[in-house]
Amino acid sequence: MRRLAALTAGQQVLVALVAASVVGALGVVVPALGNAAMLVASAALLVALGVLAQWLWSTRHATDWSNTFTESQAPRGADSRVSSLARLVQAADRGDRDATAQVHALLGGLAAERLRDRRGLRLDADPEASRTALGPGLAAYLAQDPATPVTATQLDTLTSTLEEL
Repeated sequence: MRRLAALTAGQQVLVALVAASVVGALGVVVPALGNAAMLVASAALLVALGVLAQWLWSTRHATDWSNTFTESQAPRGADSRVSSLARLVQAADRGDRDATAQVHALLGGLAAERLRDRRGLRLDADPEASRTALGPGLAAYLAQDPATPVTATQLDTLTSTLEEL
């Protein structure tokens, strides 16, 4: 038994398979062994399966059962909406009139949504209360021509105002 234990796991499996094959062959070739040989062959097969299972278990790496369930964060730039918005803001900062108009429309839509969801106000139904809630800077920006140039610093200030609504 010590000699078997000294063998590598692969050699142990090989010895078990050879022993099972020999016992099985004896049970088939020698008819006098009959039922007894089948019993021994079945036991040898079970031993071989046990050795195989032990070998598989011992060669596998330790199972890590810990799980921290941390929130995965998408890599920067993975959301195409954020990437396209960043390009739009950069183009507006460079003076692109179409991009400036798109940013104006986007901020106007966000302002209307924030007012409706957080304050219960509608820009068209209650303009005075909406202007008060938006503050002078954001209200003035939304009232001006959409193609009026805007800088990245102004957009940052307007976005901060929207976030505070």
